[in-house]
Amino acid sequence: MKWKCHAATWLLTALAFFSIVEATPDSEEAAEPWTFVSIPDFLNFDIEYPQVGWEDALGFILDSMKSEEPAFVMVAGDLVMGHWGTVEEEVDKWADQYYPQWINRFKDHGLKVYTALGDHEIGDNPWRNERAKAVPFYKEAFKRHLQMPLNGPEHMKGTAFHWRHKNVLFVSVDVFEKGNGQEGEIVAQVTGRQLAWLDDVLKTHREEVDHFVVMGHTPILRPVRMFSSSGMLLEVGRESDLWKTFVKYNVDLYICGEVHAVTCTEIDGIQQVAHGGLIGRTTKPNYMVVTVHNDRLELELKEIDLINGEGMLWQHDKKRGPYDTIQITEARKREGFKSIGFACIDKREGERRFESVSGFFDETNNPVD
Repeated sequence: MKWKCHAATWLLTALAFFSIVEATPDSEEAAEPWTFVSIPDFLNFDIEYPQVGWEDALGFILDSMKSEEPAFVMVAGDLVMGHWGTVEEEVDKWADQYYPQWINRFKDHGLKVYTALGDHEIGDNPWRNERAKAVPFYKEAFKRHLQMPLNGPEHMKGTAFHWRHKNVLFVSVDVFEKGNGQEGEIVAQVTGRQLAWLDDVLKTHREEVDHFVVMGHTPILRPVRMFSSSGMLLEVGRESDLWKTFVKYNVDLYICGEVHAVTCTEIDGIQQVAHGGLIGRTTKPNYMVVTVHNDRLELELKEIDLINGEGMLWQHDKKRGPYDTIQITEARKREGFKSIGFACIDKREGERRFESVSGFFDETNNPVD
């Protein structure tokens, strides 16, 4: 009996000890800063893996992001070229070829990825007649291959979704809704059932997290710089119900791509960062690393020089593809990615302030209407 009592006491003590050990890392991790990386429009082309003439430079870019020790990488759309026709079987054929290679490139560099839907993932704009009818085929292929969380509105499972990491709620919106606009039968907007879903997600989590970050493919605030882009923007912009929802729930950061150039704009206490890849055409690819604290977000944009080749890679149903080679010189590799902008979204005194602003976050030289 005495042995049984001692055994029971030991067991209870051990359970209590291990419960403390189990609980301690979570509470400590919640207080520890952590990072994530953003690189929209990576790659924006149908690229093989491995791709002759590309892997050395791409490997350096991915390894540089890996060195930031991110919990994950966010890619706000345009993973592929996506000119895959209007027939479901044809769309599936090309999706089955290029999406797995895109995914495996990140996987082989040990990087977890969350991806938004871009216009290239639905065949590229504009969308009229048969191209508009093919959009569901493209969305289904994206959903099947990328396997994003299936917690979005019923009609957008896998293309609109949210996830939580530690003290931040992240939301990825699908800005490509049915309608009638300048791009045809698909309109860059977030309305109706998707907007109601977003409102509910933000309302449900606002007391549980320290920060809200939203990712979508198209910029909302304008004007923005553009390079080799059709320049799609969210319909209505700041007056949209989407932006008003951001204001309502004090969203901290909106990350977008599409325009292949950097513009940082802060309005209504919300920071929009339009930036990203287009590797294969740009000579200055960039990514953003965000360091998350309980009471602030530190944003830093980083860039490197890239040398493009002289020939072009073939792309299905596209006359002009990416350059056949991309290169980062050994000297430039030694220098590494260089900072081109920094900002701190500081919430330490109960109200949001933008501190230590430099580079592209300084809006002095932003484009004007």
